[in-house]
Amino acid sequence: MANKILFLFLILSLGCNPIRKAEKRILNDIESSERVFRELEKTRPCVNDTTLITKYDTTLLVDTITNYKRDTVTINGIEYITIKETPKTIIKTVKVKEIHTGYIADTRAIGIALDSVRYYKVNAQINKETSNKWRGRFWWVIIILIGYLTIKRLKCIFQNI
Repeated sequence: MANKILFLFLILSLGCNPIRKAEKRILNDIESSERVFRELEKTRPCVNDTTLITKYDTTLLVDTITNYKRDTVTINGIEYITIKETPKTIIKTVKVKEIHTGYIADTRAIGIALDSVRYYKVNAQINKETSNKWRGRFWWVIIILIGYLTIKRLKCIFQNI
């Protein structure tokens, strides 16, 4: 008997799990998932919002100079060059480092900001159109009221004559 009750309890608990039903509803319904994900973004923002990429490029420039002492002697119009010392080789090495840094931004946060801006721009446009419509209606009511009062006053004046 205890096994039957336990089996019945397991069937009921697995079949009527409200958390699983909520998960299925959120994952299957686009509007529900959007609402849940927007709320989660407020408390759990994207961790790697910006990625920094740095590239290093090292170039070696080698310059060689041979330095020696020489002497030029001219005999009968012919120049003779003699080297007095053994040549010295001077090697100059220069390291050129170029660092390129690039940033890759996560477009999710940018998209959220653009959606907010777009939403408020549309609302501002709708509010402007609505306020213009009501402002026009207000002035028409004032004109009709002034016209009605003017006609009523003229009617009273003409009836007294």
